[in-house]
Amino acid sequence: MRNDINSLPCMEQPRCLISSCTYDKRLSSDADGKMLSTKNKLSWEEWTLVEDDGGGSTGNIILIKSRSHERFLVCSPEGQLETVDKFNILNHDGNRWRICQSSSDEKAGVAVLMSVEYSKYLIMDNKGDVSCVDKKYLDGRSENWSIEFQNGELCFLSLPERDERISCDVAGKLSMSKNWKGWEVWRFIECGDGHVYISSWTHHKKFLCSNESGDVMTTENRRGPWEKWNVELAPQGGTDGVVIKSTVHNRYLRWNGNALITSKTYEDNAHWTTWHIESAHKQTYFISSSSHDKRIGAKKNGVFTTSNRKGWEQWELKFNRNNGLVTIFSKAHGVYLGSNPEGQLSVGANDGNWGMWKIETSPHGGMFIVSVVHGKALACNADGSLYTIDGQRGSWETWILEPVMPPTMTEEQIKAQRKSLIIGGSIAVASIVLAPFAVMGAVTALGFEAGGIASGSIAAGMMSAEAIASGGGIAAGGTVAVLQSVGAAGLGVAGTAASMGAGAAVGGSAVGIALACSGSKGSTESLSSSKKRMNA
Repeated sequence: MRNDINSLPCMEQPRCLISSCTYDKRLSSDADGKMLSTKNKLSWEEWTLVEDDGGGSTGNIILIKSRSHERFLVCSPEGQLETVDKFNILNHDGNRWRICQSSSDEKAGVAVLMSVEYSKYLIMDNKGDVSCVDKKYLDGRSENWSIEFQNGELCFLSLPERDERISCDVAGKLSMSKNWKGWEVWRFIECGDGHVYISSWTHHKKFLCSNESGDVMTTENRRGPWEKWNVELAPQGGTDGVVIKSTVHNRYLRWNGNALITSKTYEDNAHWTTWHIESAHKQTYFISSSSHDKRIGAKKNGVFTTSNRKGWEQWELKFNRNNGLVTIFSKAHGVYLGSNPEGQLSVGANDGNWGMWKIETSPHGGMFIVSVVHGKALACNADGSLYTIDGQRGSWETWILEPVMPPTMTEEQIKAQRKSLIIGGSIAVASIVLAPFAVMGAVTALGFEAGGIASGSIAAGMMSAEAIASGGGIAAGGTVAVLQSVGAAGLGVAGTAASMGAGAAVGGSAVGIALACSGSKGSTESLSSSKKRMNA
């Protein structure tokens, strides 16, 4: 039920709004590459942060891509800005950016963006025009940008007392469910000062909300004060897990036997107020070769490779709490992946020494999977043959973990099936599996590096709030701790094994990584609640 100490969080690639702190306008662009500024917060204003994997660069360097237009932000030698498509990005030297903590505004989430190639800083003037200028022209205002993340970490939020999870239906109604499906997955989005917003993964417009009377509901009035929550380790002496607290009302999320509410105290209702957090993929992956379109599959008596992504290709990574080593378990056949000294692969009913593996970061954009006993790396050749080999650490030995997400169905899919029912008289079983997404990179962009948290980075700016919340230190598995370990891993794939902390400790991210949460007794907030919150 709990997160193991060692596990890989289920993170989305960071997607954000980039807003001028001085003029409260968003950086935007059109389909032709022209740069704009606007008060809107729509899809044209959303940007994806992509880790720069070219040229062997180090540090917090990223590419910035328009979510709507799939075009990359570039700077000319003269400081002019535009976006270009993926076919032309290599023709522009000014395509790489560094995000650093602002020196003139040290509030959490305030950054400056610098063109790496030309050492010019992104600014907005009083007309809303954007460009890049040399450092000597900065005025301490126009170069400050707010990074507001739109997505985060995906998790289940379970009540161990009932072995049930908080669920959100298409109308936003909250309940407790025995299921482990998409309606039970929640997205935690960092919003600064240690607070988070919590939204349904499937019904992404529905945000968890609480009023001053203790009612819990969902709302589409995203990101107001009633939608802010704190996630903290449960008080000492209580039940192992986390507590979810309304930030503005300082009340604990709990189950009262009939509905989700918030209460003023923890101690009287510890078993109903303590939650456990599990990654949405439940540590289950397709293990794909980075060089060939092949995934590892299992039979009862062996292994093979295939282009399929089905049940026989699903593997659960089981991390050892003490040493970070991992076993690789076929969920379809109940067997473990192993390797003998000659490099031959096999499967077995137990996870003996030959079935112990360690995960290492690969410079080729993935990870190495290395036998602990023999020191040989798992590999796949051009013919799709699997083996382990000593001394080789190239692309054939590099693997990508593709998270296997739970089945879900969105409102749009439900409407489409209702339509097909009316027209055709029958519909398919509602078991839509969303396409797997890559484990998030670009964590180093905010200053989480292999050597620790970079001085002057946004990550460094996160430390003070979390240190206060954890009693003066950074908790294992806390927002900063998890992100630091992800940054240390390079791509955020390996190395996280040592980060997810004791019990159901919290993971999160400066790049907008969140955890799981929440529920409520209502669906959408009432008119009277909406009026009351105008003064909140």
